[in-house]
Amino acid sequence: MTSADRTPPSAAEEPQDRSELRERLETAPIMRLVGLAGQAVGNRFRRAFAEEDGLSPGAAAVLLGLAFGQGRGLEAGPPGRATHSELAARCLITPATLTGVVSTLEKAGYVRRDRDRADRRVVWLVLTEPGAVRARQIGARITDANDELMKQLTPELEEAVRGFLITVIENDLAIFQEAPALPHHDSGPPAEDRSDDPRFSDSGRPRC
Repeated sequence: MTSADRTPPSAAEEPQDRSELRERLETAPIMRLVGLAGQAVGNRFRRAFAEEDGLSPGAAAVLLGLAFGQGRGLEAGPPGRATHSELAARCLITPATLTGVVSTLEKAGYVRRDRDRADRRVVWLVLTEPGAVRARQIGARITDANDELMKQLTPELEEAVRGFLITVIENDLAIFQEAPALPHHDSGPPAEDRSDDPRFSDSGRPRC
């Protein structure tokens, strides 16, 4: 049998499959849906970042965090400029991990290091013009990916989803702040002091 002899799939098959999928999703626990939605967004972004020849997804994400002033976390700052610790906080990665990524971006000509004129101890990571061009290209692909995922999201539905997610985040923070401190055992090392680390809040919780 040739491909021409095969009966093409019915146009109704795909909607039927989607209808069955929707029925399963409608009966799934809400937090299961949150996890699946997060996975869908992550997969879409990874596909967009994977198109960046010569840049790993992590490097592309850091470049965007520097260019647009905000990365994966809630920390934000002036676009195109940040200290090492500030950029690490924006991207929710450790300063040690960021070091290698910045070196890659610097070799590519997308980032340069400038010492602060008033305080020579401070080093700024600054976006170069080629870096700004590359960031806009990546940003355009991310915008397209977002638009595809949100094309049927009405303003009313977006407001409801936003309110739900904010409530979940606030509840999580409240639960953490009310939780008793873990007992300290003499057999282990003391807890690490993170009060001076900009990636963590006063409670020691990651800012995410």
